[in-house]
Amino acid sequence: MEDSTKPRSPAAAWDAMASCYDAERASDPVYSACIRQAVADLRPAGTVLDCGCGTGLATPYLMSADSVHAVDVSEEMLARLEAKFPRRELHTARADVRRLPYPDDTFDRVLVANVLQHLKPADQVRAASEIMRTLKPGGRFCVSVHHYSVEKQHAGWKKEGRPGGERRNPGYIFRYTRAELAALFPGARIRAMGFYGLPAQRLISSMAGHVLARLGHGHMLSAYGVAH
Repeated sequence: MEDSTKPRSPAAAWDAMASCYDAERASDPVYSACIRQAVADLRPAGTVLDCGCGTGLATPYLMSADSVHAVDVSEEMLARLEAKFPRRELHTARADVRRLPYPDDTFDRVLVANVLQHLKPADQVRAASEIMRTLKPGGRFCVSVHHYSVEKQHAGWKKEGRPGGERRNPGYIFRYTRAELAALFPGARIRAMGFYGLPAQRLISSMAGHVLARLGHGHMLSAYGVAH
């Protein structure tokens, strides 16, 4: 008999979420706007890696590129992604962002949407190194994460630990300050995204996101830039 008190592995936790993942997130206008803004900052082209792709909420926006590779630790998530593209060329692999199965300088673009916040700090550093290692010189990257915004701080949200109020989750979340994300990706531009209760989500992010990030606002942050 399975021990229900034993913590599940991250892969098993994401497998358990696969059946409801799309419904819970695709209906959230703020989440969707953040994904679209991250993809717009990435400017998909050439060979693209969707790292921690989940069920593929961002993947459709990447398919204008020449070649799209998608990786995730969850087999169930990947299966649902593959079912969305039965006749399209999409390369999938089960892989961990901390140990990507690709040579150096493989991709023209790398998207890592809402993944790193589920890693502890030492693993975040390893993941950032892998992201940059697999990018070609001059290639673009975009990484989006949960923001430890002033609104969340005032509301008493945890900065780090088990997400509150969620029955199905990977068991850990790290909410970033702007300085922490900038330190992980030196030289990247940092944008605030996600403003609950406000219209024109992407317009706010694209026009004022950099200023709002410095002021500590926005549900999400993104770091985007060019590999050297």
